[in-house]
Formats: sequence, structure tokens, C-alpha cells
Amino acid sequence: MAASGRPSQSAQERRESQREALRRQRQAELSRQRTVRTVVIAAITVVALVIAAGLGVLIYRAMQPAGPVAVPEGMSEDQPYLALGAPEDSGAPVLELHLDFMCPFCGQFEEINGEDVTAMVENEEVTLHLVPRRFLDTASTTGDYSSRAANALVCVYEEDPANAMAFQQLMFANQPAEGSAGLTDEEIWGYAQEAGASDAVQECMSAGTYEPWVKQVADPYGEENGGGTPYVEVDGTVFEGWNEPGALRETVLAAGGESAASDGGEG
Repeated sequence: MAASGRPSQSAQERRESQREALRRQRQAELSRQRTVRTVVIAAITVVALVIAAGLGVLIYRAMQPAGPVAVPEGMSEDQPYLALGAPEDSGAPVLELHLDFMCPFCGQFEEINGEDVTAMVENEEVTLHLVPRRFLDTASTTGDYSSRAANALVCVYEEDPANAMAFQQLMFANQPAEGSAGLTDEEIWGYAQEAGASDAVQECMSAGTYEPWVKQVADPYGEENGGGTPYVEVDGTVFEGWNEPGALRETVLAAGGESAASDGGEG
């Protein structure tokens, strides 16, 4: 007769079996945790490398102000505008325009006044100070459309100022919606070609040659003088009636006095 109170062999075996099962479960859980930890660490490492690469680009761009700012030949580094039309010392009225290629109101300005402004520039009835802005970079999903478009304008201007207005007209005629990615580099280059640009302009665009000037000189100037776009001045006086067809041209020619009236058809 077996002594009472002593567990049977089968009970001990069951307990040993349970202990072994628990041990294996713990080992399996520890192994799973190590695997998860390894995967997480690897994922964090990849993300960190991507972020580091992105920060490297941002840091590189942020450091650019320390170097010289590239500008088209004949311009000083602190000149915040592209000059077109009549020479600065001609006495012609000065029309200052601040435009952003993603700004929908700038598109309206171009639609209403583009042909008049182009004609006045070509006829040297006005000295145009064109300030390309990039404050709507954040309104594009790429975060840099205004900068890329402004840089392209300066590249076109640098090669041949006579092509700048045609390029501007094409860019606004094909203006992307605010909040979109904007035109691709290839599309922008296509309009530059249509305006008369050579392959050298594409190299300038791809290199972002004049983005530092846009970001460090033109855009800050526009931010301090007018703020938004389109911003229009005639001989230093803000002009807000640009949405009335013909009003801007009339104001500019009137500012030119007898010289502008003569150009308009008087003998």
C-alpha cells in the first residue's frame, strides 16, 4: 500500500512536463523579443540614416549663405531684382513687380497685364524691376516649386534677358494649382526651350545656380517690401488697380510724362 501524502510518479512527471513547457515558452518568448528588438533596431537605423541624409542636404543648403551668391553677369550680389526694358539711367518710369510662379493671383495679374508689361519692356517704355519670389514653396507638395521656378527664370534671364518675359508668360499660361507638386523640372525646361533658351540653361536649372540668390536676396527683399504677391509699384508708389485691364499700362505711361505720351503716338 502506497504511503499517503506522497505524490504519485505520474503527478511528478506532469509537473516536470509543465515546468519544461513553461521553460520552453519563456525561451520562445525571449527569442521572439530578441527578434523583434533586432528588427526594430534595424528599422530605426534605416530611418535614422534616411533622416541623416535628409538633414545633410538641409544642412548643406543652410550653409550656402556663407559662400558667395551667384548672380547673372552685371548684377551685384545684393541687387534683389532682374532689370528689363529701358536702361536704369534712361529716365523711364520704374515698374517693380514681385511674382511667385505658384501664386494664383499672380497668374491673374499675368493674364490681365502680361501682354502690356511685355510690350512696355520691349518698347523700352518702362524700366522693369522683376522680383521672383519663393514664399509659396510650402504651398507645393514638393516644398520647392516656387524656388525651382524662380531659379529657372533667372537662368533664362542670365543667358538672354530678351527671353525672360516669354518664359514668364509660358510659366503662367501653364501654371499648376496651388497645393500641387508644381511643374516638373522637365516641364519647366520645356517652357524655357520654347522661350528660346539653350542647353546651358538646363544645366543652370539642374544645378540650382541662382536658388541662393532667390532665397537670400530676392525673397527677403520682397518680404520686407510688400510682403505678398503680386506686388506692384510704379516709381515707388504702390499700385493696386492692376486687376483692371489697361490700368497699369496707363499709369506707367502717365508716369513717363511727355516721353511716354510721345511713345504712345504723339509727334
